[in-house]
Amino acid sequence: MTHKNPLAFHKSYDEKARAFQAAVSAATTATDDSGHTHPLGTLNIDDVEFISGAWRVQNKFPHKIQEVRGEEFVLTEKLNRTEKNLFDFYRARMVGLNCYGRFIVGGPEVIVAKYDTDRDTYWSYGPTLEQARAFLGIKLYDEYMDLIHSVACKNKLNTK
Repeated sequence: MTHKNPLAFHKSYDEKARAFQAAVSAATTATDDSGHTHPLGTLNIDDVEFISGAWRVQNKFPHKIQEVRGEEFVLTEKLNRTEKNLFDFYRARMVGLNCYGRFIVGGPEVIVAKYDTDRDTYWSYGPTLEQARAFLGIKLYDEYMDLIHSVACKNKLNTK
């Protein structure tokens, strides 16, 4: 799966293609994550990015990425858990990023919670299932506060 590296200097494909062709003509090399250099002309334009003043070979990242609250995760396992709130829970690994592309961060897994509604799909995460559940509950409260108040506080609202 190809994911554009947000650290890349070129913001459009056309801009990158012009710079790539000029660099190939100048016999420029690209560096991979092990420090080896490769003639740029032997590489596919989609496999490199210009980052921090040099062409970098991008590592392949074969995993599906799920964005949760602005962070990228790879969901590794759906937990076999049924709760009355109808949330789904997953074990997940955070995705890191450097000039050679994305990678799965070492360290402990996190728990990701998901809730599908007719309006949208909501996500949250935390180091424990309880925290992921709580953060998702807060998000849902913020999103559906008016609906909750109209039902839960109907008598209070009618007396004002």
